[in-house]
Amino acid sequence: MRRHATRSSTIVDARPENHEEDLVDKRAFKRGRRRIVRLMVASGATLALAGAANAALQGLPPNGTQVNDDPAASIDPHRSAGAVDVQGGTVKPGALQVPWATFEQKTTSAQQIFVRAFKQGVWQTQGFPASLNIDPTKEAEGPSIDFAGPGRTVPWVSWYEPNSHFPGGARNIFASRFNAAANLWLPSGQDRTAGSKVPSLNINTDRDAEDPSVFGGAAVAGADPVPWVTWQEKDGPSLGQKDQIFVSRAVKQAAGGTPCTGFVPGSGANVNGFCWQEVGIPRVSTTSLGQSGATDSSLNVDTSRDGVEPDGAFTGPNDTVPWVVWYEKGSSANGLRPNEMVFAAKAVKDVTVRGGFKFVAVGNGTAGQVNVLDASAPHGGNCSTSQTAEKACSLNNDPTADAEDPRVAAGSLAPGKPTVPWVVWSEDIGGGRHGIFISRLVGDHFELFNHGQPISNIVNDSSVPDIAFSGHIPYITWHEHVGGVDRTFTGHFEGGAVAPVFRLDTPLGIPTAGDVAQRSPVSSTCTANPTNADGTTCQAAALGTPFLLRTAAGSPQRLFAHAYAPSLVQTLAARAVTDSHAILRALVNPGGAPVAVHFELGRTAAFGVASATVRLPAGVAPRLVEIPVANLHPSAFYHVRVVVTTDLGTFRGTDRLLHTAHNRPPVLHVRVARRVSLAGRHPRLRVTFSVSERSTVTVGLLRHGHVVRSKVVRGVRSGSHVTFLGLRGLAAGRITLRVTARDAFGARTRILRSLRLHH
Repeated sequence: MRRHATRSSTIVDARPENHEEDLVDKRAFKRGRRRIVRLMVASGATLALAGAANAALQGLPPNGTQVNDDPAASIDPHRSAGAVDVQGGTVKPGALQVPWATFEQKTTSAQQIFVRAFKQGVWQTQGFPASLNIDPTKEAEGPSIDFAGPGRTVPWVSWYEPNSHFPGGARNIFASRFNAAANLWLPSGQDRTAGSKVPSLNINTDRDAEDPSVFGGAAVAGADPVPWVTWQEKDGPSLGQKDQIFVSRAVKQAAGGTPCTGFVPGSGANVNGFCWQEVGIPRVSTTSLGQSGATDSSLNVDTSRDGVEPDGAFTGPNDTVPWVVWYEKGSSANGLRPNEMVFAAKAVKDVTVRGGFKFVAVGNGTAGQVNVLDASAPHGGNCSTSQTAEKACSLNNDPTADAEDPRVAAGSLAPGKPTVPWVVWSEDIGGGRHGIFISRLVGDHFELFNHGQPISNIVNDSSVPDIAFSGHIPYITWHEHVGGVDRTFTGHFEGGAVAPVFRLDTPLGIPTAGDVAQRSPVSSTCTANPTNADGTTCQAAALGTPFLLRTAAGSPQRLFAHAYAPSLVQTLAARAVTDSHAILRALVNPGGAPVAVHFELGRTAAFGVASATVRLPAGVAPRLVEIPVANLHPSAFYHVRVVVTTDLGTFRGTDRLLHTAHNRPPVLHVRVARRVSLAGRHPRLRVTFSVSERSTVTVGLLRHGHVVRSKVVRGVRSGSHVTFLGLRGLAAGRITLRVTARDAFGARTRILRSLRLHH
């Protein structure tokens, strides 16, 4: 676990406690009376200050426990973990989205796929038996996770593994959904064997497939999201196979075990209630990478090259548009470019096309163009007609440089705006170095972000980026090779849509696995999706804390998780202290992500009372936070400390003592006649008085220093009042009226009046 010298607090809880507000009279607060606890944020109380600008990451959990640590579930922390994916999600509608991680894990027999979720402050294995493998004796790889189903409450995981039911034991793509009620993973899809219930997604089960990416979404606004999966798979003639990019979407069935009639590529009985449907226009076949006799719906721009490492996301109005990104490499048989190029395509509804969608490539130069990935001459789609057309369809910063490892996320920089695809990738910048570039969709084409400059240090070689949104803030992770060590870096953009500025959150990076191909995936507790207005209304009122996973170098290779945390939590001396009021102050650096700030206070070190809460936006500079409180006891000592919370941790500042001033006495006014008659059977004195606050008022008559008449009026509210003293039996002459008002804290005001009694 990394430690930061500026941090004066520790993580102690997953959520702040609810304290008894014994200093708060809520009814009196509504009436606006004095000495009510006014737990409101002072106008202009949060100010930017000069100081160190830095972010912080806190271990999940903070004691540094590995994610891959559950021997009872065959997750042996002394064996290596491998590739990992992470997503913020929940299986309970409206609940806080927490980290869900899927990863490769070496076991005694082979390599398994596992899923663990960070709940109640610890990592908990999901599912029993825990392994997702179709065959636990095989080496499963490349897991990917996302959420679908009602309210995005159903986790789906896709991966690949060899299967002996298929010719040559080819590597096939599989997907499972999680049944939370039964704590069970259910492999889903049509049976691709003769009744053995092996639900492969492969287009051709005798061809090797790998690197799947699952992404949940609905192409119809308001419908329950379903999983889509994109992957790379060998296709073409036996002696000239190339990896092609394929996409399938899951279609829920009314009952399990019914045949997937009419579904491509298989019509076998559905396993666990879903059939997979291939999507797109056929462009290749097992006998040819050309368009003649095409049977398989490849997305490759150049089908004569390898399409690899795809990723997907739903974006657009109501997040109804599926997008896929990938890169292509190898020499071209069609006269197109030989360097690695990043591409993106969106699925467009077309009932005449397999699966009901066709794919349209969109790149840097596609403004005013429609580039359908179809079977048209000469090589299949407008993008492949020439190197110029291919360049227009690519996302490369430099169309002649190698670009690879693209990842895509849905998001917008401003609330209320439709999400668009944001793509991040690694590209050759010369000298054996790669930089991390970002691009986003603008209308009908992509435009480079960050003024076209890489966000990584161009002195170092950078690779395997990832991107995710927290609300309307994009967060990016990547690896840099620094001083012979591979390190994970992370950063974000501040300033919104008006003036976005990139902030590097980990200037020194975090040592990570030597295998640079293993990215450090990032997600958040408020990803942009339709259930939370694309991050505007976070589920469970979440702040949107980002988190990431990484594998650490060494043997075994261990898996760790980190969440954004404040880098400075400092309680300052209160100001404007009176007998009953004070303005509590603290210095807080949010650490690169949104945080919530409040104070704890009390007469003892047990505190017991919480102030109002201030939300600070993402930032990496210290900020002054001030919150006024009232209804304090006069001449008393209070313990005060600032508390900063994220969605995944609570951080407390040091305890400071606050001493309130001596109490101000109540304001008292008295009106009474100076001459009072003793005539009649029951003579009496009328006394009119007013007080400024709730008090006990004592009214008395004194003669020669002795009290001869007295009356106590308790619980007098602020305002004007009348009381009477009986005068029967008193002799005429001078007498002294004494009126005393004492408030709840013992402060008093006394007024004396000289009167004359007469017959």
